[in-house]
Amino acid sequence: MTRRIRELLDRGFAAASALGEEIQHRVSSGDFEWAKLLGEELARRAAGGGEDASEPAFLLDRLQTALATTAGQQSLRVLMCLPSSLEAEGPARTRAERRVAQRVALGHRPADIVPVVYGGQPGCAPSDEFKACLLQELVLEGVAVPEYALLRSFGGALVTEEHPLAPLPLHLLPAERALLRPAHAPHDWTWALPPAAVAKHCDRPELRVSPQMRRRSAAVDPVETTVPEVAEAMGAAVRHWTEESNGTVAAQEFWSASPVAPDDFAAVFERLPLTAWPTGQTRPRLHPATSDRVLQVLLTTAVRSPAYGSGMFGAYGRLAAWRSLGGLVGAAPDAPISHTAMLVEQAHWFIADPSSDWFQHVAWDLAVAALRPGGQEIAVLTATDTD
Repeated sequence: MTRRIRELLDRGFAAASALGEEIQHRVSSGDFEWAKLLGEELARRAAGGGEDASEPAFLLDRLQTALATTAGQQSLRVLMCLPSSLEAEGPARTRAERRVAQRVALGHRPADIVPVVYGGQPGCAPSDEFKACLLQELVLEGVAVPEYALLRSFGGALVTEEHPLAPLPLHLLPAERALLRPAHAPHDWTWALPPAAVAKHCDRPELRVSPQMRRRSAAVDPVETTVPEVAEAMGAAVRHWTEESNGTVAAQEFWSASPVAPDDFAAVFERLPLTAWPTGQTRPRLHPATSDRVLQVLLTTAVRSPAYGSGMFGAYGRLAAWRSLGGLVGAAPDAPISHTAMLVEQAHWFIADPSSDWFQHVAWDLAVAALRPGGQEIAVLTATDTD
């Protein structure tokens, strides 16, 4: 069997498509021994070096996808024996582990995942980083993680080791309620929002600025108080837009001696000196938003790929979304997420239409604003990207 696999691989990239189809057929029919041998041969060739790695990488991805979408402990065991990436270290391996963790959470039952991945079964052992990502992917899938002793134990170990994902709770918070699958949702339901204009990201009517609103808020005179560290935190969910693509981000803070009434926020917002709406540009249409909708927008942004590069996937996407929320509500950098979540629920949220020429108007535009608890502080995050 191994010789047959080697013969197929030796045919070159022209045969890769046909072999990719055979992978799907073999795995779906339960031929996991063949899949295991193919994975071993791909890893052997990659370790040997000296040849184009694009074909083995393509086939490894097809093999991972087939095994990740074929439920059951046998397929999962084989998947755990595969390398997550043909690169031993570096960003490519990091992205691969996060991608595979997301696929496993989507394609396998917790009852199979827990013993195979976290149960210390003999055979190939997944890395702690993979298991940490998978743990958070399960949370995002609505799995009752605390009900599984092995998952609770591993989550506790992450806290002890001060792993980057350790601050994330092992359950969904109130502001994450939009991530819960509705009882009668279709099979392809997802909490991720499509790349679209503000009309599809808002489920509330546009706020119309009236003369009365302008009159009531006339005494409000916001001044910009942006702190670089807070601006960086606010932009965490769109960091990959700037690091991997052509993105531009503007994160701004404002303070007013007179508190802003939530009902008059739109009248104050149109007067703010916003980078994304330079002087002379038409003011944006503004929509009130719930905290869970804003989190949904930020998490979708973090998880989705920018024009170039890759997304953060679920685990680190969730971490980035909460870091952005913390910056937007003015939480201390070391504040526990439970405290940030409380401030998020107390703040008033808005989503703006990316209407100015500052935005690229392709598929990557973002504009959210927060009126922080107390009404004296405003935070605005805008971002755009293009290919």
